[in-house]
Amino acid sequence: DDDDDDDGTVMMNGSGYDGGEENLAFRKHERELELERRKEHLTNLKEKYVTISLALLKSICDVIVFSNNTGVDLHVKYRGKKMNETLHCACGITSALTVLYNNFPSSAKK
Repeated sequence: DDDDDDDGTVMMNGSGYDGGEENLAFRKHERELELERRKEHLTNLKEKYVTISLALLKSICDVIVFSNNTGVDLHVKYRGKKMNETLHCACGITSALTVLYNNFPSSAKK
C-alpha cells in the first residue's frame, strides 16, 4: 500500500498523511507544559532562596546584637572593648525589618 513519491516521502494509504503532524503537535504541547512546570519550579526555588537568605541575615544580626548586650558583652571579653553602637543599632533595625518583611502580607502571593 505504501508508495514512494518522487521527493522521497512515503504515502500512507495513498493520502500522504501518516499522523506525524498530530504527533509533532502533541510533542510540542508536552514540551510547552514541561517548560511551564520548570518555570514555576524555578520561581518557587527563587522564593525559597530569598526566604532562607532573609532568615540567615536576621539570625546573623540577632547574634551580633545579642553579643553586644549588657551582661553578655562578648566583644568586651574577647576584644577588650564594646562594639560600635552604630553597628549594634543597624543590626537591630535590619533584624526587625526582616521580620516585618516576612510577616507583611503580599498581594502577589496566591
